[in-house]
Amino acid sequence: MDKFSLYSHKLKYHPNAVADFYNDKNVDPIYVEISPTAFCNHRCVFCHYNHLGHEGKFGKNRMLELVDELAQANTKSLVFAGIGEPLLNKETIPAIKSAKSKGIDVAMSTNGALMKEDDMEDIAKSLTWIRFSFNAATKENYAEIHKAKETDFELVLANIKKLADVKKATNSDITIGIQYVVLPQTRNNIEELAKRLKENGADYFVIKHFYEHEQSEFSKTSLLISEDELSTLQAFASEISDDNFSMIVRSRENLTQHRIYNKCYGLPFIVYIRENGDVYTCFSYQHD
Repeated sequence: MDKFSLYSHKLKYHPNAVADFYNDKNVDPIYVEISPTAFCNHRCVFCHYNHLGHEGKFGKNRMLELVDELAQANTKSLVFAGIGEPLLNKETIPAIKSAKSKGIDVAMSTNGALMKEDDMEDIAKSLTWIRFSFNAATKENYAEIHKAKETDFELVLANIKKLADVKKATNSDITIGIQYVVLPQTRNNIEELAKRLKENGADYFVIKHFYEHEQSEFSKTSLLISEDELSTLQAFASEISDDNFSMIVRSRENLTQHRIYNKCYGLPFIVYIRENGDVYTCFSYQHD
């Protein structure tokens, strides 16, 4: 069962918007993703956005004004993510709080290394979900893959636990997720990491496969995980998962770059806004 809708989308919850689309009426965007900044404190080796460069952010107060504009446009959900680390922009937390106060469902993707304890209550109370990008199971591999300090490994794990503790203390409904892109060099010790994440209060831990983007600078040589390794992970995931924690090993079926359709009908319902003010229909086609 896709408890967290990781394999699907939530358009089924918006039948009126779908009806308007089929009746050729104007459709307000349901989902908007904002890139608060292109800067990033990490340089993950597989990041699809490295080729874009990591420079630039919204001007002062512009992102807060944008939240107001999106609320007026009847936006239902807003995700702070993009090509950099959202928490490098000091206005991201105020923008999250503002969006929540206006009735918008808000979420954020982050590497978690810059999360401040003073902001955790606001995060727990304001976000519907948060997803940590955490792509290695040892501090040595973490430093290699994230191109970060080894100390960030334990720092982020501690931040996950602190946020889970705040969630419990405030009776928050936030979903705390961790996303892990598995590579041959990071296959080992995943089971031990899963145990720690469960102990730290995470709601889910999803294992994803590397998806090759045409602009990716990361070589796909020897990237495949064997079927035996995949089966072992899936069996462990079944064992460790319970009512409070889900380990999800994504299928490789969605890795194909062959599209079975020639037109995307999702575009009227989504908008992607870059930190430089550019607006795109989809984050996969930036500068296209």
